[in-house]
Amino acid sequence: MRSSLRQNYFKLGMLKEVAILAGPLVLQQLSFTLMGVTDTYFVSRVSTEAVAAVGLAGVVFFAIMLLFRSTANSSVVFVGRSYGAKDPDGVGRAVWNVLTMVALLSCLTFFLPWLFAFVFAFAAPADSEVLRELGTQYLRIRAFEVPLAMFSAVVWGFLVGRGDSRTPMLLAWLQVGTNIFLDWLLVPGNLGLPPYGVAGAAYATVAANFINALLSAYILWHPQNRLDYKTAKFHRASLKDLRNVLKVGLPMGVGDFVEVSSFSAFFALIGRLGTDTLAANNIALQYMSMSFTLGVAVAMACSSLVSQHLGAKKPELAEQVGYHATLLAMLIMGTVGLTYLIAPASFIGVFSQDASVISAGVIILRLVAFYQIFDAIAIVLGGALNGAGDTTYTMMVRLIFAWGLFLPSAWLLAFPLEGGIRGAWIGALLYLSSLGIMYFFRFRSGRWKRIQLA
Repeated sequence: MRSSLRQNYFKLGMLKEVAILAGPLVLQQLSFTLMGVTDTYFVSRVSTEAVAAVGLAGVVFFAIMLLFRSTANSSVVFVGRSYGAKDPDGVGRAVWNVLTMVALLSCLTFFLPWLFAFVFAFAAPADSEVLRELGTQYLRIRAFEVPLAMFSAVVWGFLVGRGDSRTPMLLAWLQVGTNIFLDWLLVPGNLGLPPYGVAGAAYATVAANFINALLSAYILWHPQNRLDYKTAKFHRASLKDLRNVLKVGLPMGVGDFVEVSSFSAFFALIGRLGTDTLAANNIALQYMSMSFTLGVAVAMACSSLVSQHLGAKKPELAEQVGYHATLLAMLIMGTVGLTYLIAPASFIGVFSQDASVISAGVIILRLVAFYQIFDAIAIVLGGALNGAGDTTYTMMVRLIFAWGLFLPSAWLLAFPLEGGIRGAWIGALLYLSSLGIMYFFRFRSGRWKRIQLA
């Protein structure tokens, strides 16, 4: 095994292959972050309550949305398998299988406005009726974005599953540009339109997703793709096909939901440590998102390539991709983490001159620097396992460790043991390290190589 790892790590061509596919995906991930920043910027001109409502509602929307979008993203697994097996007709069938599941899930859209309102009633502060009304209004409008985003996610999988990460990146940035223009048009009211405020921000995002879905449809059913992959030839998915999609896709959605919801609870826990500590945590998060985005992009590339090699009946190449991608992410995220160790006070000082905020932020960044390597392993090998279809395992590990280890240890270390912010983030370090270790041994076992997808 050791000689195999050494042999894998020094194939620069494979590292380059992963990096080339991951590069545009980094820019795509950054565009998603900018979408939220755009809404926040424009509603900040409305009122403080509007900013708070959109920020909190955005977290609620993102967590629930992942259940749907990640399920649709499973198209990358099925497309990658068929593409690797040199079965172009299978690519088209895989797309239609997932599209059928998306159509069924879209029926739930009619219940989502009620669900969002119900969840937001618990999340919103009880003493601010205005915030609750604005957040509920925002969520009820954005609920109709879900089927559009799922359709675009299927097309994303169709593209990335075949090794095309440039087109999804361009689509993502076109969506950002559209959203910025529509926010400018609708939120304050320009070009003779009345100001729609928070509702305008929601309408702008839904409309930007609608345009993105139209462009995605054009790409999917472009004459060349219709000819090469029979994407226009309707394939009626059987119950077995739909079960197969759910078996792979649903655990991906649940796993992502578990991770986001557990970290949301973790940040709420940190809020009990005081305003200064919460401010320091929010500042540190801006820097952490940088390395996280890089790792996720590498994981997406890894997932696609693993799926392709398994489809081509080359599991040894799939394994090499997993180790190479992990090494690449460790190098990138480790380098970013090193900067957190070198000048943490300077980073926090960009956003705040408060001594207590800087002190807490330095503690967070130093701990974050230490777990970058483990986080890289967890993110990329989790993506590799998902690309192989081993999604139930990754879901169960996240579920057990997030709610069984992460949150209890963070609470115990922060409060009963009086570790404060340091104790809370040590709990996060334990969680992410455990994920990395569990995924490494699962990947090393090779069980994922034997997973068969119909």
